[in-house]
Amino acid sequence: MSQLLTVLRNRKPGRVGPEPDRGWGSADQGGSGILGILGLVVVVGLIWGLWALFNGGQEASNISDIATKTKGYMGGRTGYNFTSGTTMTGNFIQRGFAPGNMRVVGDADSGTATLWNAWGGQVVLTPVSSGAGMNSGFSITTNNVPMKDCISLAQQFGNGGIFSEIAINSTQHPDGTVTSEEAGKECTKNSGSAGTNTMKFQVNG
Repeated sequence: MSQLLTVLRNRKPGRVGPEPDRGWGSADQGGSGILGILGLVVVVGLIWGLWALFNGGQEASNISDIATKTKGYMGGRTGYNFTSGTTMTGNFIQRGFAPGNMRVVGDADSGTATLWNAWGGQVVLTPVSSGAGMNSGFSITTNNVPMKDCISLAQQFGNGGIFSEIAINSTQHPDGTVTSEEAGKECTKNSGSAGTNTMKFQVNG
């Protein structure tokens, strides 16, 4: 009897029995955590999608800008007097014509620097011979283009307007026109998140 009284005296007020083990957290906490993770995944996905769209639009603008500056400032009465894509691209950068949002690798003042797009692919400006002893045209080659952007660029420039010829990987379009169906067949899928396409835009004369 005395032992029972001692136990009753030592019990804390309000406790009816042993407190249950709640583990790491309550069910509410677990549900909130899952919702938070799902929300984060959605936000990251939206940001990635917007960033991809931004890159595609930016590179289209850059290609157009390079073509305009090359036609306006790089040629002469005897055409585009460069011996290779390396020297022509280097000179283009050296003269300060590279779009400000493109990455320049090397000393911009050296005449040998290189130009890179938003997808980590090299962009090369090359003189094109007319076969009459002079370089009357030029081409812009851009590498590592993602599939969706490849199709988009082909559609944007494949109307025979700015460029005389367009090549998507190994397929040539000598009239400068590309249909949506053709671009969908010729542009290859990404390798993971990396683009695999090479596109060449050519101006004749």
